[in-house]
Amino acid sequence: TTTTTSTAAQCYSYTTINDVTRLATAGSGSTTDYGLFSTGTWVRFSGAGGTQITTSSPGLYHCTTYYSGWYSGSLPSSGETVNGTVCYTYSSSSCYYANIISVTNCGSFYVYDLVNPPVSNSRYCTV
Repeated sequence: TTTTTSTAAQCYSYTTINDVTRLATAGSGSTTDYGLFSTGTWVRFSGAGGTQITTSSPGLYHCTTYYSGWYSGSLPSSGETVNGTVCYTYSSSSCYYANIISVTNCGSFYVYDLVNPPVSNSRYCTV
């Protein structure tokens, strides 16, 4: 689903996350997003912690978690909102678990409508 809007409310009202432990290059850990976004939350990633969810699998045991989450969908054009799949790497599968999120391109940054990941010890990884 694609929605075009130049003044999406979520481009002005979001939670900012700057967390270097989310970086796709960060090592293993037991940090989880499970329960953190249980009601859906518009989030903007910023700063040294990365500015967007990575669009390629970082592999298992990255982003200080077990199941590394990465965005496998198409990113929206400026002013658009799209629904896309976040995959979670497990064992030899880069998309063993998955969930759907919405992404809005606010021009110079993205915001994500994040939901609870499908399994504990998983999180959204950034670049």
